[in-house]
Amino acid sequence: MTAHRALTVVLYGVTLAGVFTLALSSFTYFDFWWYLKSGELIVSTQSIPATDPFSFTAQGRPWINHMWATQVLFFALWKIGGRLPLILLKAGVVTATFAIVLLTMRRRGVLPILASAITLLLAWAGREFWDARPQIFTYLLLGLFLWLLREGWEGRRWNLIALPLLMVAWANLHAGFVTGIAVVGLVGVGSALPRLLDPEHRREGWRTLGLAARLLVLVTLASLVNPFGVRALLFPVEVVNTRAFMVTTHEWFSPNFHNPVYRGFEATVLLLIPAFAWGRARLTTTDVVVSLTFLHLALASVRHIPLFLIAVAAPLADSLGAGVRALWACRANGWQILERLRPRLPTLWPLALAPVTHVAAAVCFVSLAVTMAWGTFLHPASSPLLQDLNERRYPEQTMAFIKRERLPGPLFNDYAWGGYELWRLYPDYQVFMDGRTHVYGRDVLRDFLEVTSVGTRWHAVLDKWKIQTILVPPRSSLARTLQTVGGWRPVFAEREAVVFLREAEANRELLSRHPAVTLSGLSPDVAEALSQALRAAEAGDDERAIGRYREVLALEPDHLVALFSLGVLLEGRGEVVQARALFDRVHGLEPDSELARQARERLSRVR
Repeated sequence: MTAHRALTVVLYGVTLAGVFTLALSSFTYFDFWWYLKSGELIVSTQSIPATDPFSFTAQGRPWINHMWATQVLFFALWKIGGRLPLILLKAGVVTATFAIVLLTMRRRGVLPILASAITLLLAWAGREFWDARPQIFTYLLLGLFLWLLREGWEGRRWNLIALPLLMVAWANLHAGFVTGIAVVGLVGVGSALPRLLDPEHRREGWRTLGLAARLLVLVTLASLVNPFGVRALLFPVEVVNTRAFMVTTHEWFSPNFHNPVYRGFEATVLLLIPAFAWGRARLTTTDVVVSLTFLHLALASVRHIPLFLIAVAAPLADSLGAGVRALWACRANGWQILERLRPRLPTLWPLALAPVTHVAAAVCFVSLAVTMAWGTFLHPASSPLLQDLNERRYPEQTMAFIKRERLPGPLFNDYAWGGYELWRLYPDYQVFMDGRTHVYGRDVLRDFLEVTSVGTRWHAVLDKWKIQTILVPPRSSLARTLQTVGGWRPVFAEREAVVFLREAEANRELLSRHPAVTLSGLSPDVAEALSQALRAAEAGDDERAIGRYREVLALEPDHLVALFSLGVLLEGRGEVVQARALFDRVHGLEPDSELARQARERLSRVR
């Protein structure tokens, strides 16, 4: 093995070490815990639930648990070694995905340094998405499908066996398996189209299209090998066509380029434009069709950004390499100035221009970056091995308090803590809402948003569901409102959560044992004005409610509940310009809050 080849292997190794480090440093947040609970339930009952067992609001509704196999795997690893095996699994799967991406680049002849740079750029661009969720298997399998369907796929007949077998696994790991079906169709069309447009190769084009159609049928049939049959295939279509779900779930929103999280994605998209322009000779029709399709998906929804990064990697690197070589060939005459140094550096000049030197420098640079990243992990507060999936980052004490004191149900929970509540409290308590938003249906989702956004019916919804205990973040709009209106006592609080108990006769014994805990509250004037506004709105006295909300804003201009509620009332009166300004203000103050999501939905209607 030559020195250049050995150093290339080392470069790929440290590149994948960098990917592993980036994947490791991405913390997992909310949905993980209900995956564990579902896996535990499947293992303990030796069956896959067909209806929802976890909530009292959707009890008995159909549940297409398309990722049951991942949940069982997660629970098995948790039982074996707790957090660490799951953290390593997450990072390992992401690293394997980019190893396939690297391999695809090299098969296209991309220079090692460029392949390494693009791989690290894309891994960094997707750093917020490398968490312990079933999606990681969709990323891996998408990379495998693209590798198997690379140029010349028509001659590899064993794809007719390999791709359907992979699809059987994919259909039971994550609903993203429909991506694989779509990729087969896109590659088939992209491969056949140039031949169909060429009269001399039209017959070959029809053969290619026929082979793609047969493969598409086989892959689609393989996807039906799951506990839910064709319903699992239709499930993703139902989700994207459910407006109430799409406009309230953050990961289905389009990327907000004001958020620094999407800087890497933005850089990739901007890099794609000159790369495709300068290096178009290296692109196939399939490259263009696949890249533009996944770019559209990523711009429509942030959850598709990792799919775009994986799908565009090889075409981006290949076309960018061609563009760089073209620019180098027509470099400016100013470069000749450096040529004058050649006679003065007879020994160093050849070494400086040797490819092996460039690869060695890249190895040193990437190794240094990886070492520095691992150096930051030495601090316990920033170490993913200590912090990721650590229950101390969740309201652990709150759950223990609820269980120990046997607080009465039904319990209304914040969306963020629904999965963790299931893990810690089920079956003693069921949730109002959790990350399986698609299970609940439009009416339950509307009720949930009415309460969290403190709409005009918020208290009526709590009464409708006979809610006795409420678990919410202490700085949420609902927590501040409950402090204001009375009838609910804060009986426990920690940094992440506060528990409110309904002040009712049935709860007298518990209330006698738990005095109200102290929370950072509103000023008395703001509390009084807000309380009057909420009561007036609930009674249908819009004029009085508007006046009281304006009093609140005069005292506290950035009060989210008052801003949003006043906007709703003004929108109902036809004062669209003022309502839009208030919704814009809510979105600008806390863009990731539940009220901001509601404000965005209303803005889309009043614009």
